[in-house]
Amino acid sequence: MAQFKLPANSVIGKGKTYYAGAGAKNVRRFQIYRWDPDSGENPRMDTYEVDLAACGPMVLDALLKIKNEMDPTLTL
Repeated sequence: MAQFKLPANSVIGKGKTYYAGAGAKNVRRFQIYRWDPDSGENPRMDTYEVDLAACGPMVLDALLKIKNEMDPTLTL
């Protein structure tokens, strides 16, 4: 079986945090691994707080809300 290793200097960093905003009732936190191979930077974990009362019940609904309303650079 193949084994993969990250380089020794590859450390997952803390990314940006996007908050749900005031008045959010049913907030869930999503952490998404982000990495841009063209930038040469280490990967990071961005954190998004989503009000589930303002979107559908599925994870895909939350991801689409993040992409459409919080961070348009997110790709699925």
